[in-house]
Amino acid sequence: MGEWIVDFQGRNHSTAIKLNFLWKQDNIFFMDNHRAALWCWLESLKKNEKLNLFHVDRHFDALFSKQDYSHFPHENFERFGISEYLECGYDNDFFAVTPLFRWDNYLGLFIEKYGERIENWAFATHGKGTTPHAVRYAAYEPWEFPAALGGLEGDWIFNLDLDYFFGRMADGKMDRLFTDEYIRGWGAELRKGLARGAIKTLTVSLSPECAAGWAGAEAALAVLNEGLEIDFSLPE
Repeated sequence: MGEWIVDFQGRNHSTAIKLNFLWKQDNIFFMDNHRAALWCWLESLKKNEKLNLFHVDRHFDALFSKQDYSHFPHENFERFGISEYLECGYDNDFFAVTPLFRWDNYLGLFIEKYGERIENWAFATHGKGTTPHAVRYAAYEPWEFPAALGGLEGDWIFNLDLDYFFGRMADGKMDRLFTDEYIRGWGAELRKGLARGAIKTLTVSLSPECAAGWAGAEAALAVLNEGLEIDFSLPE
């Protein structure tokens, strides 16, 4: 059975700083954006000395600034509950409190803090956003999936943003780039990776603002979950 780590707040805008829900079943986490992903990975970091990380997303999510990192709460951080994590922030000239962990920088902060714990990095993106600093990574193209997922060896954190399956059409609207069969195949291969223990933590983000809205993101999630064999959907 799954549980709500952050109760569903409704189909609201996420922007870079709001989290509308976080749901967990075993070592699988669903959220509306990847703000909370780093927190979800802490359990794997505690259990495994060396890990690998696979990031699949339209964006790299690896923005890094020394100012952000100077406010990283190093003391007792791995004991933080989700509320403490989400409340991390600092004052600046523009906002009363700037949230520390945002949807565009959580991975950059993770690399700076925990990069030495990651043996292999893999990225599949649309080339959007800031590329990862100070790491060498394997780059994957869409046609290599879902078959490439079957070759994962070792212990992996797998970070999937459903906006990877979407793109902007000629009319300017965001729409799905891939078929149900393709996305369902992703779910099936991820399920196999989880079953054989290669995937230690799976984090999945809907990113409705980058994936044809809540309706588009939820439709893609439903297809992915058919392959994952997970019974999860958001409340009406």
